[in-house]
Amino acid sequence: MLKLPLFLALTLFVSGPSLATENWRPYPDHLASFDYSQDTLGQHWQNLTGGFRGPLPTAETLKADAQKWPELYELTRKHLRSISTTHPELAFLAEGEPSDHFEDYAALLRRTWSLLFNGSFQEARELGLALGPAGYFPALYAQALQATLVEADEDTRRTLLEEVIARTRKIMPVAPDHPMIRFGNAYGKARILEQLSASEAIATGYTSEVKDTLTELLNEDPDNIYALTLYAGVQAGIIEKAGSLIARLTYGAQESAMETLFDKALNLAPQYPAVYHEYARARLKVDDEDGKQSALALLEKTQGMRPSSAEEALILRAVQQLRQDLKN
Repeated sequence: MLKLPLFLALTLFVSGPSLATENWRPYPDHLASFDYSQDTLGQHWQNLTGGFRGPLPTAETLKADAQKWPELYELTRKHLRSISTTHPELAFLAEGEPSDHFEDYAALLRRTWSLLFNGSFQEARELGLALGPAGYFPALYAQALQATLVEADEDTRRTLLEEVIARTRKIMPVAPDHPMIRFGNAYGKARILEQLSASEAIATGYTSEVKDTLTELLNEDPDNIYALTLYAGVQAGIIEKAGSLIARLTYGAQESAMETLFDKALNLAPQYPAVYHEYARARLKVDDEDGKQSALALLEKTQGMRPSSAEEALILRAVQQLRQDLKN
């Protein structure tokens, strides 16, 4: 099971593209609405996360993470001081020792997660980045969801994902053992690879980097549901672009391995619609016409699922759209 570090050296010093001041496409108002808050999130955390996103942010979890990464205190304090003019409402967090404000910091983290689960992705991103350290994970998670499930323009989608890659790349040297930051970096690269031709994908160098990162994550935690699902989809993408022989010889990607990864993910999280959606998409990539029926069978298994968050509502929308496309 992943341990989610909540007090990391994640600062706003990162340079690169930023869409923070632009208006994002909103969460569709015809989908299910949600009203989680920082005060009620604890009642729903297990149902919302399945235990795969670490513990609910509390003063105790922050203290544990701060003890694990004591050298990150000063970086966190510097970040909070640097935003005292742009975010005066957060300036008090830089006063005294970081441990003096764990309760307040945890409450703001819960608020960030609540915004994400409610579908307010841009607000979650902005608050998470303003918080610096622990806010990076929900902030970039929200940005990745916006890119893959809401944004329709391919150029904007890629810009959003490139920023996720840039910010996680900058922070990895000071948090090299953080599983979700490494996963976020691999996720951004994997989603960009999906949009590229075979030659373009090779030119990025992303394929080997994604494969290596996901292999490391699964060696550390074989039940990492996100790494299982993403790696299975990546293998399907490699087979689609390179052909089964080159995929196996060059990258070790095989259809049988893909199936094993997806099947394990389904056993671990049978009510998580994203696994069915990704598995269906993978079937279409590797099985041609035969994959259509396999994909439809997988998509049908999501019938009756009710979303518990905006993320799941968007995934179920994507499932429905793919199902209709395959039936037409």
